[in-house]
Amino acid sequence: MPASKKKPQVVPLAEPANSDAEVVVPLLIPKHLAGLATEARPSYKSPVEIETYVKFRVALLKRLQKDKCILVADLDEFSRFAGEAGWLTNGLEKPGKMLLMTDREDFANIPFAAERGFEVIAKQVPAGQWTYKVNKFIEEIKFDNQIDYLREEDLKKRRDLDSLNEIGAALSTEHDLNSLLDLIVSKSREMTAADAGSLYLIEADPDAPEDEHDYFKNKKMRFVVAQTESRNVPFKSIQMDISKSSIVGYVGLTQEALNFQDVYYLDPTKEFSWGGRDFDAIINYRTMSMLTVPMVNYRAESIGVLQLINRKKDPKTQLGEPDTFVEHIQPFTEHDVAIAMSIASQASIAIQNTQLVNSIKGLFNGFIAASVKAIESRDPTTSGHSQRVADLTVTLAKHVARSKKSALKNVSFSEEALQEIRYASLLHDFGKIGVRENVLVKAKKLFPYELQAVRDRFDLIRRTVEADHTRKQLQVFTKLGSTDKALARVQDLDKQRQEELEEVNDFLNFVLQCNEPTVLAQGGFERLHDVAKKIFRNWDGEKIPFISERELISLSVARGSLNENDRKEIESHVTHTYKFLTTIPWTPDLRHVPEIAYAHHEKLDGTGYPNKLNAKQIPIQAKMMSISDIFDALTASDRPYKKAMPAERALNILQEESKAKHVDEVLLNIFIESECYKLVL
Repeated sequence: MPASKKKPQVVPLAEPANSDAEVVVPLLIPKHLAGLATEARPSYKSPVEIETYVKFRVALLKRLQKDKCILVADLDEFSRFAGEAGWLTNGLEKPGKMLLMTDREDFANIPFAAERGFEVIAKQVPAGQWTYKVNKFIEEIKFDNQIDYLREEDLKKRRDLDSLNEIGAALSTEHDLNSLLDLIVSKSREMTAADAGSLYLIEADPDAPEDEHDYFKNKKMRFVVAQTESRNVPFKSIQMDISKSSIVGYVGLTQEALNFQDVYYLDPTKEFSWGGRDFDAIINYRTMSMLTVPMVNYRAESIGVLQLINRKKDPKTQLGEPDTFVEHIQPFTEHDVAIAMSIASQASIAIQNTQLVNSIKGLFNGFIAASVKAIESRDPTTSGHSQRVADLTVTLAKHVARSKKSALKNVSFSEEALQEIRYASLLHDFGKIGVRENVLVKAKKLFPYELQAVRDRFDLIRRTVEADHTRKQLQVFTKLGSTDKALARVQDLDKQRQEELEEVNDFLNFVLQCNEPTVLAQGGFERLHDVAKKIFRNWDGEKIPFISERELISLSVARGSLNENDRKEIESHVTHTYKFLTTIPWTPDLRHVPEIAYAHHEKLDGTGYPNKLNAKQIPIQAKMMSISDIFDALTASDRPYKKAMPAERALNILQEESKAKHVDEVLLNIFIESECYKLVL
């Protein structure tokens, strides 16, 4: 084989790790909790390895910093050790989770209590709450594992892409594999004056396991091209085993070129034979001279075999009857061998170029699929949203490109541009991975723990009312004895107690009603403030409002479930998305993916977020995505805080958004007229 330029070294693509593998979580607990932890084992969302300790020690904190484990400890003991280690002032970087147990009732001022990976519970914790806290940490550890997996995969894929790009610089630019294969055979025949030619590709058998020590272990050979100038022969692609018993199999396995003057008279001592005489008879042909050369890639692996048949003395000759072939056919020369080997070498590069382009696309698609999976694992209720938005936006883009509207006369989208839109749409919400989960899936105005606090407080209020009236009744009997006057007074007190309890229950029911993510009724704000002004005294005589200021702010949300802080955190997902997407080394035809995704919440009048872009600044791709995103959000049936909206009503809302200069009217009209929205219904 002629000498060739040194080709770049490439790291083979690695098999992806299994991010869904079962996680065994170490649970480090004080010895006295072993019974509780063991009894709850069937309810854990993942297997746990329970490890007990008698006394808290620094080694446990080091374990917390090193391993993804759950450490249960007494708050005071932990605080003492953490203080000595400087963590209370410098913070604690750790992969593990910390469950702190205390007798304190107020958790607000406890160090680390608000940080992710820390939870505070009462020492006398109920079994259900214990299981809930442990499972929460298990889910966080699973999520952390998935993030680590994605980071590792991202780095691995970047390395792979860098290597693939180096190889791509040395390959040809042909992308149509079928045309390429035909061209390889026809040019080979032309340059060697061969009457016929065939091409075989070596490909992986998906049903056979790969063996890194045996390249051919999971390989088959596929007959992909057959050309015969002197005969019109029907062709059918077939797959065959690779064996030294056939000529093409031998060449593929040994990478040796074989050149025969007359294939009918092979040396019987050789490993291979030729079984084409019957086929020759069928098509009235006579195979004589035959040249078979391997196609080898830059890793010295056989990827195919090129076979040329019957070198003609005059290339223009049309072969007639088989008994006349001997007059027109001659053996292939050493020069022909060199030419065929050179073409086979170039063919290997061109074929690999096409396969590598497809591999890059598959790599991107796999990475994006993993990213979408990560998004949906954070918020399963929105499962499928990214895919639906992608389908809607790409379909709308195709209709826009075909539109005759004057405003869109210069708009067109190539296949690469449509792929860019699809990727941007699939990843438009990836930044939600940086939003706290309880905010991301918030279905009511109050978080579950906040609502429970309200219920507990009202329960305490009821008990306080009961206790106050019981005390008053005892005072009456003590003062008046068992007289008619005392009984009458007690009855009055009972009536007052009942009225107060009914009022408390009415307040609670109103608060629960306000907690729903619906439009707050007229007068609701005023009544909420009235409830907030109500106070009671706890057992220590401290004045406590019926609802706190924070709860009042959340319950006063006029529409939906998010207060202002929650909304800002949700909106931050767009910036998280952009920062993530800009770290990816996109190819030139996909370079606009980050900015398209970045602008999908912008509005034409400049009131959108995060950059308050105006109509001229928003990419048309983002304008289309915005319409698709809003429509799917309105009609999706998988949101816990709302019912699916009929398509007609959703379209009416979009038209109102258009009138308010929030979405593009021309694009919306195409969205409606083309009925592409039906794609997701």
